[in-house]
Amino acid sequence: MSYLDAFLEDGASWGWQGGPEFSTRIVDIANWQERRNAQWAQARHRFEVPFSNVDAEVYRRIKRMHLVCRGKLHAFGFVDQLDHTATDEDFGAGDGATTVFQLAKISVIDTVPYVRNCHLILSAAVKVNGVATPVTLDARRGKVTFDAAPANGAVLTWSGEFALWVRFDNDYLPFTLDNIDAHNGNVSLIELPPPGPGE
Repeated sequence: MSYLDAFLEDGASWGWQGGPEFSTRIVDIANWQERRNAQWAQARHRFEVPFSNVDAEVYRRIKRMHLVCRGKLHAFGFVDQLDHTATDEDFGAGDGATTVFQLAKISVIDTVPYVRNCHLILSAAVKVNGVATPVTLDARRGKVTFDAAPANGAVLTWSGEFALWVRFDNDYLPFTLDNIDAHNGNVSLIELPPPGPGE
């Protein structure tokens, strides 16, 4: 499997939908209680992306992506229009020794946190204790490297835009031709983890 530095054709129609999915195994117990076990540490996003009444050239670009990706085989980039920005998001704290950090968005409700790692970074500005700080960005994996380790207790934040690594969720790409310039179809996508070292 390869990770292509390309994005799915822009121009999806209204009716676009998508969001995070978890995998939770639930066992009912005799006393009406449940035993719940989380199968995944991170949510996996799914998307249904309609293309309605697009012209022939847009359709050809989508088809080329599907052909080059060989259906489900290869990964590519996709922007989640419902959640693709970060504004002064905490992503870690300095300890005086660590120089490499994963960019993330952290949600907290009733003191319970969920850390969503951000991997395919389109732009990023990093601050340490509110001061803009230069970093080396691994945009494909969402990691930043500081020249010097942030001080112990330093608050690390970032702002920017990010996308997701996805693949087609079908090997088949059906579209209809409803008139001379109205191609219609629906593309199913599923999120993937970032590329490993060297990919």
